Amino acid sequence: MSITTKYGFFLYFILALVIVPGLCSDADINEKIGNRIDLKGTAVSADSIYLFVTGPGLPSNGVRLDDMKVPVVAGVPESFTLTDVTNDQWVYTWNTGRQGFSLKEGIYTVYAAKKPVGKSGVDNAIYGTISISLTKNGEPYTSSGTVYFNTTPGISEIFIDGLSVGNTPQTRGLPEGDHEIRFERSGYRTIVERVSVTPGSFVSIQKTMIPEPVVAIPSAVTTGPLTTNPSTEPFTPVNPATTKSAAISTALVILVISVALLSLAIKKRG
Repeated sequence: MSITTKYGFFLYFILALVIVPGLCSDADINEKIGNRIDLKGTAVSADSIYLFVTGPGLPSNGVRLDDMKVPVVAGVPESFTLTDVTNDQWVYTWNTGRQGFSLKEGIYTVYAAKKPVGKSGVDNAIYGTISISLTKNGEPYTSSGTVYFNTTPGISEIFIDGLSVGNTPQTRGLPEGDHEIRFERSGYRTIVERVSVTPGSFVSIQKTMIPEPVVAIPSAVTTGPLTTNPSTEPFTPVNPATTKSAAISTALVILVISVALLSLAIKKRG
């Protein structure tokens, strides 16, 4: 179990992994294109869950699971695959063979969110993900090289070539070539790193996040009676000795956000 804090929410993210002995995969599980994949999860205090998927050849913001020709639209519930939540539990079967076109081999990411947002908006929602390798023969889809990402403190968001891929620590396969890596964490400076991946290579990127400096800006208000001269001369204080400064106080507002749970698990049909 990994625990992520983001925008004040506590997100508990549970994955059931399928491990294939002797094979290394960049995804959480491996499946054959055309198979049916059972998804299930827990969503506390929710009536429904919004599902969508990203992957090779698909719009970057995601598409419906039941009709992968339809891109999701943020704020439009009808554009998502909607599944009901009963007793805090939800289930959905993804049929990868009934889409009206042949899926490309590669790694797909299924998102389950508590509100209708695509990939570009999940940072502002409670959500869970799981990655699925889909190939013609069901063998793991592997990339050219492997990269390990970690930061101190941990739980920093990772962006690869501008796309969010989850949080640190994480090990991930990347295609051969140069890639831009970006680490972001609220209250810390953004770190940008470039990495070159070659076939069979292993690269470790470990960075220390630097806190953003907190700048205090003092403010003052000058009070005292003022009078005007009928002439065109500037205003003159009646009694300069009574002029004083008053500090402006700032009220600290503490936002309390309730704990929410969201889990995403997966299993293969027997």
